[in-house]
Amino acid sequence: MSQIFDAFTIGYSDYIVPLKMGQDAFESRFLGPEGNSLNLSFIALDDERPIGLILGGIRFFDGLKTMRCGTLCIAPENRGRGISHKLLEMHKSAAINEGCKQLFLEVVKGNDRAIKFYEDCGYRKTYTLKYYSGIINSMLFSKGSPSYDIKQISFEKIDSFRKTLMDCHINWQSDTPYYATSKNDAYLAAFEGDKEIAFIAMSPNGKINLLWVHPAYRNQGLGSIMVQKASHAQNSEKVSICLPNNSILEGFLRKLGFQKESLEQYEMYLPL
Repeated sequence: MSQIFDAFTIGYSDYIVPLKMGQDAFESRFLGPEGNSLNLSFIALDDERPIGLILGGIRFFDGLKTMRCGTLCIAPENRGRGISHKLLEMHKSAAINEGCKQLFLEVVKGNDRAIKFYEDCGYRKTYTLKYYSGIINSMLFSKGSPSYDIKQISFEKIDSFRKTLMDCHINWQSDTPYYATSKNDAYLAAFEGDKEIAFIAMSPNGKINLLWVHPAYRNQGLGSIMVQKASHAQNSEKVSICLPNNSILEGFLRKLGFQKESLEQYEMYLPL
């Protein structure tokens, strides 16, 4: 594990977005909710010195068995030697052996060298991930919003509902498998009688992983109520969300007072 962490630290030492964490935090995140598996990951060594790393994990994603590249990094002084190509070849072979139907990864917009490398390997940009954040006390919550019964529900209920959204693309780090083992997320549903008309899932740090309002109940202030209730449940003054190409939700966020962050990512895919 120390070699894996060293390869990660060296490979991202000059990354466009700083990634600084301890080994325990790295292991907890990248071999936890990120979904990477050691038996689907590969390391490059130069005389036992870690110089490259690719992490891989498999999940059914948008209905397809998918191998995600959780990270690919090479020590700066060892770039341009074909190491990344070799690691990606091993990654692809492992996916094929496991019966995966597509490869998938995220890359930061502006990281042109990495984008060109992945495109040369057959990946194509499909979705753009955008990040929004806002401060609850400065948001424009509707006054006189309709009153609905909003209750805490279980993860199983959220997960069951998510599976009904067959044509809804949710990014990897906001989908239910990512926070399935979390003990501290807030899950709420709004009811009209016995009918569930809205859902929200929010992490302890205020990240909105799921926000959905039944089409017949939109534009009535219910979405903003759900954000407000979930943030209070998490005692989080700042809330954030990551979403792919969703103009309706982006309009809602801007109206409520969320601000768009400068960071954007591309989701890139390679069919197998």
